[in-house]
Order: sequence, then structure tokens, then C-alpha cells
Amino acid sequence: MRLDNALINEIKNKVDIVEVISSYVTLSMRGKNYFGVCPFHDDHSPSMSVSKEKQIYTCFSCGATGNVFNFIQNFDHISFLEAVKKCADMCGVNIDIKPTTDYLANNKNKALYEMYELSQKLYQNNLNAKEGKLARDYLTKRNLSEREIKAFDIGLSLDGYDTLVKLLEKKGYTDKEILKSGLANANDDGLYDIYRHRIMFPLHDIYGHVIGYNGRAYDGDMTNKYVNSKETDIFKKRDFLYNYHRAKDSARAKKEIIIMEGPMDVIRAYTVGIDNVVATLGTAFGSSQSNLIKRLSSNVILCFDGDAAGLKATKLAIVELQKVGINPKIVRIPDDADPDEFISSKGKEAFQELLTKAYDVMEFKALLLKKESNLNTAEGLANYVNAMITEINGINDDILREVTINKLVKESGLDKETILAKLTPTEEVKVPVPKKIKKENRRYTESLNGLIYYMLNDPDIIKKYDKSHIYIPDKNYRSLAFQISAFYKKYGYIDEADLMTELRDDEEMLKVLGMIETMDTTSLSSDAIDDYIKNIVEQNRLEERKKYQQQLHQADDYDAKLAIGNKLIADKLRSEEND
Repeated sequence: MRLDNALINEIKNKVDIVEVISSYVTLSMRGKNYFGVCPFHDDHSPSMSVSKEKQIYTCFSCGATGNVFNFIQNFDHISFLEAVKKCADMCGVNIDIKPTTDYLANNKNKALYEMYELSQKLYQNNLNAKEGKLARDYLTKRNLSEREIKAFDIGLSLDGYDTLVKLLEKKGYTDKEILKSGLANANDDGLYDIYRHRIMFPLHDIYGHVIGYNGRAYDGDMTNKYVNSKETDIFKKRDFLYNYHRAKDSARAKKEIIIMEGPMDVIRAYTVGIDNVVATLGTAFGSSQSNLIKRLSSNVILCFDGDAAGLKATKLAIVELQKVGINPKIVRIPDDADPDEFISSKGKEAFQELLTKAYDVMEFKALLLKKESNLNTAEGLANYVNAMITEINGINDDILREVTINKLVKESGLDKETILAKLTPTEEVKVPVPKKIKKENRRYTESLNGLIYYMLNDPDIIKKYDKSHIYIPDKNYRSLAFQISAFYKKYGYIDEADLMTELRDDEEMLKVLGMIETMDTTSLSSDAIDDYIKNIVEQNRLEERKKYQQQLHQADDYDAKLAIGNKLIADKLRSEEND
């Protein structure tokens, strides 16, 4: 479905970009704009500005810019029209847009997605067939109702040697495609199913498409309790979090996300109404997953298994989350249990109490260090204090640093001065200074910036630009000036957020707009427009002279040199006449 731009902009005007982005990222007012951590790059300090007046956002670090639709589209990884639909729902405008599958229709991995969709249907049918009785009984014993089974698309792979392979072959997929899917292996006898006699937990991408499986043993003695899909072109473990596609809306609404290890942990939490939960599936928590989490909330609770492996995973996750500016809270499940076991035996209230009492990072580290040291001995106390001083030296937040120091003073009985003397002084944070423009290019660059900036903000400047018929040497600025002029001629007004709607498919132009938004405009003046245009024209002449001089240097023929020389003289005369 294609919507008229007028309707799209009407929807944009009915929502407030500050309110919308605030539901994704924490914003704080600074001057007339709002600032928050940019979710589109590894940002550790608020570098994204959101303008309530202009209804646009701009990152002063990576240059990401756009209106409310662009933000939702890029944050949620959805189409532009789906982002419009999301805003329309917010403001009560009824438009009929179904989620797009265009990116699958033209996707080089279309066959992989289709094979996984077929496999999911087969596994769900298996679970509901008479052959699935033992698996259904197992799930019942695990206190999973039909509601959870359907909600999480749980299925069953049967004992058949090549049941799925035959289905895929029947649908026309080649052996090469089937092997590439990771759903089958090959031996001398041909292809055979990887998953057999396992309860199947589908793994979904952020759009909700099945891209892999977590197959669980449920009957008899099996070597591997869980078998996860191997990596394919559509499934990368480092980029994956189980249940992300379901949990994202709840996490944003609750402004909190809980990270666990296994699918049963997540599903068990759902049974008691806790739905802002994802799982790592036992893989190492890395930078890609940290950035996925960062898109949902800065309030993160790590709730891994209570055993030694869970503790190790917790420590690694803390490091990765802190790299993206998140200080998580930590829950440790007692008695080496996992969240599934704890909720099943102790109940929702007991688990919620654990969440409420979650440790912050420094409390958690202090707790671990105390367990490693005997605080009743002088040597043990000294080891603990020295270890805590090392941790404190890594704290960048001044308030957290001071609070932790005061706690250490109270615990150790030492004078504060003694501890302060051992600490490394905090370095003053340096504000990045934009690179200086070379002196000879400063006038031209400022003229370009000034012209485009005022064209975006004043229709009279657009008219002056049109009358001047100037040629802008820089391709990006030239294209943007043309787009601004064309927009004004078409609609009779200029609005940057609406212009971004018009340019929604032109990433290059959006980048240029972002660059204009991040520049320093303090030296610009609308009264200097004539000078800006004159400087741009002069730059054209300089570029022409450079071109002629280069041609003159390369020419071998006397007549060619004479013709080029005449062009240089004529160009100089025109310049003197205009001056």
C-alpha cells in the first residue's frame, strides 16, 4: 500500500517525536532540545539531540538523523510504512498497512526462511499428533499449558531418519539448499534430519521469523540435553537473543529487560506474567547482544543460573554491557538453581523479591570479593580493600565513586584519607573539538553551509537561490539544494521533518541533512546570503581555472594550448566584470 505524503505528514504532526523517542531512549532537556544516548552507534554519552520544535533527531557523533518515522524504522528494523502505521496507531489514525514481507521476497536467503517455516509447521503438527503424546506429557509435567505451547510455537521432531528432508525435497529444495539450512546433515546414504526425538523451541529473528531451533531431549538418556542450530546465513549466535521479538514491546513499556540463559527460564517467567525477558541460550554474551539490549532499555537485570557457569556468564555479561554504557543489576539464584526451577518451586512472589533485591554492579563485585577474603584477618581485610580500590578506580560516575568510597570506609574502618591516597585521580572529561577547516576552504564551506541552512529555514532564501541559477560544485550540497527547492515548489512551504519524509529512500541525502544539523551555525547570517552565493560562484571559477590549467599543462598541440589559454583569459575578464 502506498500512502500520500500529505497523510504521512499529517500522522507525523499528530505525534510528538520527543514523547515517541522517550519510549525507546531516556531523554533529558538541555536548553530547547532534548538529549539522549544514540542507539545507532556505540554511544557512551548523550550525543543524540531531539528537537521538539523541528520534530527531528540528530546524533552529533555518528550523524544519524531523521523524523519520527526514520527513528522507529531504524530502531525496530521495520519498513518505513510499518513505522508510519505504528505512529498512526499512537494517534488514532486508522490506516490499513500489513507488515511487509518485501525484504523476504527479494532476499537472497528467501529459501532458508521458507524451509524454516515449513519445518516449524511440521514440528507443531508432530506435537499434536498421536506420536507426540510422550512429549505433551513431558510438557504437562513441566507445568506448561496449551497457552504457553502455542505462544512459543513449541513443536516436536520425531524419530524418523529423514522426515523433514523428504518434506523439503518434495517442496522442490535442492540437497545443497537443504544442507545450507542447517536442518540436515549428509553421509554416504544421503541427507538425514539433524533433529530427531526432541522438543523443538523455535528461535526467531527480531522480525519474528524462525531462523533456528533449540532442540531439547525429553525421554531417555541422551548425551546432549540441548542441541542448538548451527550458524547459517540467517542465524548468527553473536547477534541473537531468544524471545527478543516478543519481549521488546514489554521491555520498552516497563523500561526494564531481564536476561536469562535458557528458553525454559523465559517461558517459566511468562507463566507468571513476567514477559520482559530474553535468553542467551548459553552462548557467550557479546557486543552485538549488548547493543540489542541497549535498544530496549538501560535498566537491565542479569538473572543467570545460580551455578558456577552462571556466575562466569554473569561476570562476562557485566563487562560487555558496561562497554555500551549499561550498569546492570544482578540476581543470583540460590542453591545453584536456574530461574525455571526457582519460579516452579518458590513461586512468582519469591522471584519478584529476588528481582527487587538485585545487586548493583559494585555491590555484586564487593560481595564476590568478600567471599574470597577473610575479613577477620588483617591480611584478608587488606586484600579486600586493595581489590575494591582497583574496582573504584574503574568507576567514571563521580556520585557512584563517592558512594562506594564511603561504603568501603565504613566496612574497613580505615580513614577516608587513607583510601583516597590510594586512588587514581579521575581524569577530566575532554569535550571533542570539531576539526578546523583549512583556512583557504573556510569561506567556501561556510558559504555552502549558510546557503543550505537558510534554505531549510526561510522560503525567501529558496527563491533567491532559484533566481541566482548558481551551480554548486559539491555534489551532495548541490543535490540537497535541488531537493529543497523542488519540495518548496511542490508544496509551497519548507519543513525539514516533512522533507525527510520525501527523502526517506535517499540515505545519502539524509546523511547530508544530518551533517547540516550538526554544524556550528553561530557564524552564519541570513544577511550574508548574497555573499554566500558570490563565494560559491567564485569557487566555481577557481575550479574551472584549475581544470583549464591542468588541461593546458597536459596539452601537446599548439592550437589546443591557445584555445585553453583564451578560455582562461575570458574567464578572468568575466570575473573582473562581476567584481
